[in-house]
Amino acid sequence: MDSLLPFLEVLIPVLAAPVAGILSDKSSNRFTALSTVVTFIVVVGMYPSVSQGFVLQYVLDTGLQIKLVFMADSLSLIAGIVSIGVWMLVSFYSVEYMSHENHQGRYNVFSLLSLAGMLGVVVTRNLFTLYIFFEMLSMASYVMVVHEQTDEAFNAGVKYIFMGIVGGLILLTSMVYTTSITGTSDLLELAAKRGVLASHPHVYLILLGYVIGFGVKAGIFPVHIWLPDAHPVAPAPASALLSGVMIKAGAYGIIRVIYTIVGFENIQHHWPAFIIISIAFINIFLGSAMAIKQTEIKRMLAYSSISQIGYVILGIALFTPNGVLGGVVHIFNHAIIKGTLFLCAGAFIHQLGLRQLTDLKGIGRRMPLTTICFSMGALSMVGLPPFNGFISKWYLALGSLEVSKTGSYGMGVGILGLVVLLTSSFMNLMYYGPIVYRAWFVEADGGINKELAGESTADPNLWMMAPLLILGFGTLFFGIFPQFPVHLARQFSQMCF
Repeated sequence: MDSLLPFLEVLIPVLAAPVAGILSDKSSNRFTALSTVVTFIVVVGMYPSVSQGFVLQYVLDTGLQIKLVFMADSLSLIAGIVSIGVWMLVSFYSVEYMSHENHQGRYNVFSLLSLAGMLGVVVTRNLFTLYIFFEMLSMASYVMVVHEQTDEAFNAGVKYIFMGIVGGLILLTSMVYTTSITGTSDLLELAAKRGVLASHPHVYLILLGYVIGFGVKAGIFPVHIWLPDAHPVAPAPASALLSGVMIKAGAYGIIRVIYTIVGFENIQHHWPAFIIISIAFINIFLGSAMAIKQTEIKRMLAYSSISQIGYVILGIALFTPNGVLGGVVHIFNHAIIKGTLFLCAGAFIHQLGLRQLTDLKGIGRRMPLTTICFSMGALSMVGLPPFNGFISKWYLALGSLEVSKTGSYGMGVGILGLVVLLTSSFMNLMYYGPIVYRAWFVEADGGINKELAGESTADPNLWMMAPLLILGFGTLFFGIFPQFPVHLARQFSQMCF
């Protein structure tokens, strides 16, 4: 079904970026927020058609014998809606948060270019334009990582960009190899020719190249080493986007590779399947174990993201309908949860200058609304009902129980999946539970950084508080009413099986 909307969702932030760079700081912040609203309206406008099973596409003829095809199916749409939705709320939050920062116009330019790269990744139908948007996302988000221009930021930025370049080259190699074997770089044509690729003797090396290339951005083990350094040093709005949204570009790419380009039926029962599901288990445990040890809030949240991306990879690697459904739903749910938590952390820093977890004692009495939102995000991350994190884990558990029925693995892998899900929830409780408990039930013992906070000891103003409340209560809303993400995720799952 032809539609201009998939192209417009990428074009709008690209055109808005240079404008944001020439405006005054205050105007630039508000213009950026307005641009994301327009983009959000465009993306949501595709839902009625896609939810009915249509695939929207727009063909842009460049006149150089190269046609750019932009496509929106159920997977593209669920990733696109949560990406622009969180980005829009973070942009409004940034109006106040970034108002005292230097180079606000530069930050907004690269925020919009990162948004264009992220949306481009999920709507392009061609491998090489996907690669261009993927690299655009990496390069633009690098500027957001080093925005504060501290030594720590530059060191983290070097690691981030180095890992991104190496991963990008590996990814490009697999893409070139795929195109040379199949004779096409179009995703729909590749889906029809995946038997040709699967019969090639190097197919699993090509697959491994895709997993590594996309895995760098996703933060999967062992190419996750940039993430714990890069996410905490960025401004809080950028951290929320990096952890909540941008790592999903890697997860999206891995889903496309396994279920569109190679075909899960050509992977299961072979060694790559066991490697990928092992990576998922390691990510879940490693991220949680490292998060338990942290004392600084943003660094703890960064390690938590490593664990959470493991849930998405687990759902993908189970090769079961409910597993895929749970993994795709968690792309949506985790973006909302982690956006909430990082913006709450930013509010604690902005209002009181508090970064250390031990300094958050009694914070619930000083910043009650922010702490309510943080508590909701934390409980959702643990996987307690009625929050949306429970929905993700429920479907992942069902997917684990399906493995012997579908023949993906033996019953032992399914049981291990259930054990991992339960154990990870307990580990999440180990590091989120004490924070929430101390915030509400332990008296504050000082710790306010007056130099940063001035005389402020309350929740932030409406620019910051409204996005926090929307995201925070979104964890509850999509836990009680999960039909929207579940419908799109099930639609994609049914296409795969």
